[in-house]
Amino acid sequence: MWHLEDIKFETLKEVDNYGEYKFSPLEKGYGLTLGTAIRRILLSSITGAAPVALYIDGVVHEFSTIEGVVEDVEEIILNVKRLVLSLTAIDKTVLRFEKVGVGELKAGDLIHTSEVTIHNPDLHIATISSSRGRLSGEIYIRQGRGYLLEEEVEKIEDLPQTVIAIDANFSPVEKVTFKVEPTRFEESVDFDSLVLGIQTKGNKTTKQCLFEAIRVLIDYSKTFVSLINGKTTDSIPEEIKNMKIENLNLPERAFNVLSKNGIDTVGKLLSYSASDLLNLDKFGQASLKGVVEALNKLGLKLKE
Repeated sequence: MWHLEDIKFETLKEVDNYGEYKFSPLEKGYGLTLGTAIRRILLSSITGAAPVALYIDGVVHEFSTIEGVVEDVEEIILNVKRLVLSLTAIDKTVLRFEKVGVGELKAGDLIHTSEVTIHNPDLHIATISSSRGRLSGEIYIRQGRGYLLEEEVEKIEDLPQTVIAIDANFSPVEKVTFKVEPTRFEESVDFDSLVLGIQTKGNKTTKQCLFEAIRVLIDYSKTFVSLINGKTTDSIPEEIKNMKIENLNLPERAFNVLSKNGIDTVGKLLSYSASDLLNLDKFGQASLKGVVEALNKLGLKLKE
């Protein structure tokens, strides 16, 4: 008789930024059900780092040209968007650049701290064509999920007027495919094999992305179970209620507003409703979304 414990995981291929993995045997129909869910999560919900804004010394808008620089600002923005990065132990940072005289500015020339890894250092950003040319500025980087239009970036980032917000694609996953094949278990051939193919940009491994996607699926399932069971604050373990909110990895603005208002533990946070939080000064919908998502991962929710 088949049990969940009979499912095996197999790595079929891992080459460069591509990985292929197999789960088998699954009950009939579950290959399609799970494959569809995991693929959607991989494409939409894996965290990654991306440029969200650009400042160029002397430039006031994206339709400008820069004296002594071959590319206009729009072309430079398009190149900056292709940066592939990862951040360690930080959620946001700023990369600085300064190029003087004839030459090419590459991603590897960007000035950054040890918490930043640039995975495509040969990426072309701009070309200075004049010996008197100078290109300097900053690229704003942050962690996120999914895709944000520049208008959405402006809502979550308190950017100076001279900084240009840009569309941000946080997902480290470029492409996901899956196929379902019939497979045998004991005497029956009425089972599925699920084969997933994952292509990334290189700032996360394919196996890391797969693990994170399945983790998201588990977190949602646990939350649904908690909601059905009517989980209350009284049933939450003390160690969870006493957990400091800095351990929730909240958006910076949300964390700052909560701390300013003395909401420093999960237990205190759970005593607030969504409307209570929105009444706090400088606490908006983006901050609320970050709090709700963080609590969901623990199977918790704000007060009704």
